Amino acid sequence: MTALPQMILTPLARYGWATHDAVDRDEGAVLRELGRIGEMLGARIAGRAGAIEETIRPQASDDAHPRSLSAQFGLNALPFHAELSHRPRPCRYLLLGCLNPGSSGAATMLLDWRTLDFTADELRLLESAPVLVRTGRRSFYSTLLSPDHAFLRYDPGCLEAVDARGRCALDLVRRRLGSGLSEVHHWRRGDILVIDNWRTLHGRAPSRPSSGRRLARMLIDA
Repeated sequence: MTALPQMILTPLARYGWATHDAVDRDEGAVLRELGRIGEMLGARIAGRAGAIEETIRPQASDDAHPRSLSAQFGLNALPFHAELSHRPRPCRYLLLGCLNPGSSGAATMLLDWRTLDFTADELRLLESAPVLVRTGRRSFYSTLLSPDHAFLRYDPGCLEAVDARGRCALDLVRRRLGSGLSEVHHWRRGDILVIDNWRTLHGRAPSRPSSGRRLARMLIDA
């Protein structure tokens, strides 16, 4: 397997995300570069619809998948979340490539959960308080923080508290995310964003109907 270039590897290790610019900005070149980087990181895994490679765009609530964040928030800002939180093990990396930035921009927000200054007691709460992960017939119980503290499972669209401790845990993360200092990525055609999904949560600024914003999405396990 080819080694990941230092221009991606260094910021990915330091900040939990990295940007890269496809040499050629046409859609085919962006998709090829996205695939090349994905192969260096690990194995592709299927998204919600079973597709290995997806094109995503802001959607109104009525047009979105009924269990998605877009169904709940529509074209308003999407809250911070970890991709595939509705699965027992979220994907390790999320790759996004800009096919069209659209007329409204709709920036992507990035926030490293490790910068949220959780105390030792709060970390124990996050790794022990039970929550229900709703995913249809395959719903399961879990915690927000994995036992080894490798990843934070957080997605307000699929997580539900089952007791008072779970409510405290969800409220704690929500409040810390609301006060955290996030990075903002404004999209240009050909941009590629590599996100360590176990470390960095992402969200989206508000969009307008028919803005034209389209991103290619690839999910990677490692």
